[in-house]
Amino acid sequence: MKKYLVTIAIVAIVFFAFQALAQSSTSGALFSFRGVLYGILEEAKDVAEKVASPFVGSKTTDTPAANQTADENNFSFAVIGDTQYFKTGNPNGPFQTVVKDIVKDNPDLMIATGDLTGSCESYNECLTKHTEWKKIDAPLLSKTYATMGNHDNINNKGGKAWQDAFDFPTNGPAEFSEQVYSFDFKNSHFVVLDSDSPKEHLVNSEQRSWLDQDLAKNKKENIFVVFHEPAYPVSSKIGESLDADPGERDALWKILEKYNVTAVFNGHEHIVSRRKIDGIQQFVFGSTDSFNHDLPAAGVAEYANQGQGRFGIVKVNGKEITVKTYSPGNQELNSFTFSK
Repeated sequence: MKKYLVTIAIVAIVFFAFQALAQSSTSGALFSFRGVLYGILEEAKDVAEKVASPFVGSKTTDTPAANQTADENNFSFAVIGDTQYFKTGNPNGPFQTVVKDIVKDNPDLMIATGDLTGSCESYNECLTKHTEWKKIDAPLLSKTYATMGNHDNINNKGGKAWQDAFDFPTNGPAEFSEQVYSFDFKNSHFVVLDSDSPKEHLVNSEQRSWLDQDLAKNKKENIFVVFHEPAYPVSSKIGESLDADPGERDALWKILEKYNVTAVFNGHEHIVSRRKIDGIQQFVFGSTDSFNHDLPAAGVAEYANQGQGRFGIVKVNGKEITVKTYSPGNQELNSFTFSK
């Protein structure tokens, strides 16, 4: 419609312009055709700007610039972890239920903290399990980012299947293609590491070197780091996480401290927990569809919850972060807000 009206306006302007040329020629006045053409184009531009488009909504035309800028600093992402007990034929299983709940929340991204599968000891088995996982996650798959867990890569048999099953960024170290990577979303930088390749309980020196370089280039105000095994487990996986080698664990944590990382998200322990270590918030979401681990002893974690079908929704408002924990049916269990 807009194009049609503009065309009519231009035709009319051209007609009258050439009439003016003809009249001025008989009177002996000198006319510059370039000047007339410039006038025509300027009038056409003015007409085009005044003709409203029926296809432009009020968000585009009416939203103040300040609000548009604010929108760049506001988004949400979901967090799930340890879905290893999912059953493909059970539409009401914890993993399936959580996906339905998250779809209703409509976050911008979803993060999976590892152990997507429970058994992954050959290429074919891994690829089959990951394909089944993707079918359940289908409504969210286009905005899902995941890290490998120890059950996703038993005896280092899962790497090739992981790469063939998923389509994650390839900007990490060459030997960790699609297993270690980073990406930006709005005002935040996300980094995914591998705590179980080529050795369990370890984010090795190759990853740490890449991480240091990656974070040195970051310009975003929030940094979220994801890997499967927590650096500081609070319960049943004490001694079976990155704390199995404190020196290597500390080398990783020093890099996170150096770049003032906002929060770390892990799985592995089949509970939900929150713990602050040297100014960095560590969140564990490891009980979406697994089995229950013990709750931590008193005073070890600032928050902990036991039960299946757990997931998180993280809301980012500039540098203010709110992490909410939910059980099936979108029942809110806990809400925690902090700023770096």
